Amino acid sequence: MRFENKEEVREYVWKKIEPFCEFPSPYGRIPNFRDAKKVCEKIRELEEYRNSECVFSAPDSVLLRLRELVLEDGKILLAVLPRMRGFVVLKEKVRPTISHLRLAKTADLKELREKVGIFAQGCVAVDLHGNRIGKGSGFGDREFEILKKEGVLAKKALFVVIAHDLQVFNDLSFLMEEHDAKADVILTPTRIIRTK
Repeated sequence: MRFENKEEVREYVWKKIEPFCEFPSPYGRIPNFRDAKKVCEKIRELEEYRNSECVFSAPDSVLLRLRELVLEDGKILLAVLPRMRGFVVLKEKVRPTISHLRLAKTADLKELREKVGIFAQGCVAVDLHGNRIGKGSGFGDREFEILKKEGVLAKKALFVVIAHDLQVFNDLSFLMEEHDAKADVILTPTRIIRTK
């Protein structure tokens, strides 16, 4: 299937994935699919995760279990509030829902001593080359750029995307722009994909 633009990809995925989603509806969002909890648990299979002291997570619902795992495993969770209203740090074993993130300690990126070894995000679509399409706000790419610019990302930080198999395409590179950050690993219900 050949798409004309990113919005066509989004509309296609949102329609296809809707039967597999939990609340909220996928339209206009990063889809929160039913198997997301199991997919997030695959993060523990990555050596890079096991070796990371600090993990970044976007605030998407699909990543809730990943945020819980980070705290359960005694790692530092660096997260961003919805609509990029600031970065926060969590170390306590709480349920890192959006409401808990809003109560967390504001992160001073210049003071953060631990480097982020894993940068985790959801997606609307991603291809086998790591080209990721989000919901269209540009927040994901900006989060990555801010952490990179501030020197918070480890040199070999791994960009991990949580996705349903329906969200994975062979090649979307023809839709990508220069500012689009690329994923290194895609975790799905059936696979762990190291991108090409």
